[in-house]
Amino acid sequence: MVDSVIDARDLEALCELARSRGASGVSTMDARGVVLDPRVRLKCTVPMCEHYGHNLMCPPNFMPLQEFGKVLERYSRAILVQYPIPVRSFTIDDSARGMEQAYADKEYYQQLLCSEIAFIDLMGLLEKEAMRAGHRFAAAFSGGACRLCDECVGQGSGKSCRHPFRSRPATEAMGIDVFETARNAGLPFDLPPKDRPVWNGLLLVD
Repeated sequence: MVDSVIDARDLEALCELARSRGASGVSTMDARGVVLDPRVRLKCTVPMCEHYGHNLMCPPNFMPLQEFGKVLERYSRAILVQYPIPVRSFTIDDSARGMEQAYADKEYYQQLLCSEIAFIDLMGLLEKEAMRAGHRFAAAFSGGACRLCDECVGQGSGKSCRHPFRSRPATEAMGIDVFETARNAGLPFDLPPKDRPVWNGLLLVD
């Protein structure tokens, strides 16, 4: 971590903005509390995620974990943001089977999609406002694979992202252990979720 003096009022203003846009949990933290673990990237392939190697916002389309670790050392503060995921009983009773049912239920899938897109936009807004406040290296990470498009152009297509200034990589894509990081931020969550699942995002502030 580098020595940096960040106005606490800037961080609080960002937290208030997140809450006003629907965040269910927001907490500032020392950037040293952000936990990296190579096993997070492993779980992108074991079991194989459908977005791995395809979605532009997913591995292996990102810098190596060691390189990101060096980048992370340059930040002094972070803001963890949690955003509610709409739930139905079957998503809680059996997370694996429940998600299969969720994808099959078009109405519920649309609710999930809307909440995730709203969260992506919230994290992008926080990054924008942090930069406007003078934090030029502010960087936001969302939760889960980017779903701004019905079908991503794909990592091997040679095509550019359709939403380069709107899309954000997931915290997990960077190798961040969201579970431990959230605990360090004072916002622990259950895994698998019990009754109130949340998207987890992170804003790094220089």
